[in-house]
Amino acid sequence: MKINKDDVRKILVIKFGGIGDVLMSTPVLPNLREYFPNAHIDYLTLIKNRDVLMDNHYIDRVLTFDARIDKSWDLLRHIRDKGYNLVIDLFGNPRTALLTYVTGAKYRIGFRFRGRSYAYNIKIVGRGGEVHNSDFNLDALIKAGIPIISKKLNLSVNVVHKEYADKYIKDNKLENDFLVGLAITGGWESKRYKIKDYIELMSLIHSRYNVKFLILWGNKKEFKDAQEIKNHFKDISFIIPDSPIRYLAALIKTCKVVIGNDSGPLHLAGAAEVPVLGIYGPTNPKLQGPYGEHNVTVENTKLDCLHCNLLECEIGNVCMTELSKQSILVKFEELIKKNNLNIQKK
Repeated sequence: MKINKDDVRKILVIKFGGIGDVLMSTPVLPNLREYFPNAHIDYLTLIKNRDVLMDNHYIDRVLTFDARIDKSWDLLRHIRDKGYNLVIDLFGNPRTALLTYVTGAKYRIGFRFRGRSYAYNIKIVGRGGEVHNSDFNLDALIKAGIPIISKKLNLSVNVVHKEYADKYIKDNKLENDFLVGLAITGGWESKRYKIKDYIELMSLIHSRYNVKFLILWGNKKEFKDAQEIKNHFKDISFIIPDSPIRYLAALIKTCKVVIGNDSGPLHLAGAAEVPVLGIYGPTNPKLQGPYGEHNVTVENTKLDCLHCNLLECEIGNVCMTELSKQSILVKFEELIKKNNLNIQKK
């Protein structure tokens, strides 16, 4: 089915999942806005992701769903009454497929997943396992004949967020330091680089370079991990305050580089255009890695069980625990060179 641009006045984009998932969908938005400059564009996501999309000038309104308190029927009725002409489902689970269908939109774009094709009249054969998640999302536009003019991740950081980060840097007298961000967060234990390994890696980097470390954390357990790191490096490591997403992004922008495993803050760094060194194991950096040519990744290529996508590992998470610190250091130096960063050697 070919889209008649004149028919499209109200657009809904749907993407659930985590912070990283939503960030990797944001390249879709400038392309939609360019092709439909006068359309009203809404974006529906989980409430925990709302801040990722706030003040994004490519969309008009962020709609949210909270499974703990919202009823699916209320959401269905609310979305149906909006009168969308075009709906793009970038998530494709049973709930979002049903949402797309009940809108009654003339154009309904979604992936040809089993049991969900009924919801769409423009169906995409997804290239899952073949392309990066951001390009996977852009396939929805390509299928609909919408030109791709931008592949950039989008995250709005305004002057309030910047002032917050600047004050933290000034209060800790870090204005003239080469700051390395450490993203120690992670939704799955199996894809988290371990704290003792971070400590060993930090020792190796600090033995060669004059750097200080900004520790990025999210939940209470990660804060305890951050404190453990701080106890080993009292003078050169700093734990950021508990910060909402865009304040966190502003703090990340004060770093010269960010090192970490596959996580929301790692993708925030990519969106903030801070060079990233991603440490990967159960997930595939070609699919979920930091997006952009200025980033690098490292993984334990000696293993044949990489990219297993298992939440728990029965063999000791060796993709992380047996990854050579020296190989990460080599990638760190590659990142420095690739981005022409001025770092002082010892």
